[in-house]
Amino acid sequence: MRILFFSESPWSIPSILEVLKEHEILGVVISGNENVVSSDLLGFLNQSKVKCFNLDEIEQEIELESIDMGVSFGFTKKIPESIFSKIKLGVINIHFGELPKYAGPSPLFWVLKNQEPNLVISFHRINDQWDAGHLLMKEVLPIFPGEPIGLLGSRAAFATSTKLKELIKNITLVESVDLAFNNKPLKRPTDTDLTIEWRNQKANEIEALINAANPSYGGAISSFRGSPIRILEVSPADVNITGIFSPGTIVYSDPQYGVFVICGDYNFLRINILQLEGTIISGQKLAALGVRVYEKFE
Repeated sequence: MRILFFSESPWSIPSILEVLKEHEILGVVISGNENVVSSDLLGFLNQSKVKCFNLDEIEQEIELESIDMGVSFGFTKKIPESIFSKIKLGVINIHFGELPKYAGPSPLFWVLKNQEPNLVISFHRINDQWDAGHLLMKEVLPIFPGEPIGLLGSRAAFATSTKLKELIKNITLVESVDLAFNNKPLKRPTDTDLTIEWRNQKANEIEALINAANPSYGGAISSFRGSPIRILEVSPADVNITGIFSPGTIVYSDPQYGVFVICGDYNFLRINILQLEGTIISGQKLAALGVRVYEKFE
């Protein structure tokens, strides 16, 4: 089978490698926006001698009618009907989220922020709408407690490679389900979505937000001593304390054990990794720098 990939994400690499074992890959199409194309993907394509095409030039470079199937995996532009309609079996999109519930450009963020127990990987044949068309296959991947978005995406990428191989083999036998829906797709997270609300959010909600933001969005946003910071990793903690503390307050600070903060539900989180003033440091290092009990994250 002759296959054309559309991708700008390194998470497509395991699938490309798996498909190459049994099929011909004519190339990988990118949007042409250097800010969104992964350098790791470009390096892999160059090393493996897989051709790379620009979306604006693909119709002049390849006879689309000669392609059996397209595979879209982490592609940031909508593929025009003038392209996908000419490919014999259409273009299959791989979406890291259940459709239509998690339609939109950042499904993994919302899956983790909403504390879903599983990630549903959706395989669907595209149409002229975003994350719509016909659902062909789903794969359910359990989410580990405390798993950040980067690790979940990597695991999902390897799980996808196996399922994609199976789907290609049985593509003419798979029954499809219409994905037509009326809800608006979920938006890309804004700074407001990424900001920790210490007073209103429970400890598990804050941990979920931080995991959803690491590393793709640079961590969850807070401030300390009047300066913006990004929190990249926390863990739940049991702390025996005396005193009255409001949410966001540091209740314990020690160079050996780190920094512990009280949350909106009066449970505690240990701050493991954070970034301030362009420097990534540990909670232990922050304590060693003189951070004291009763100081606050805002």
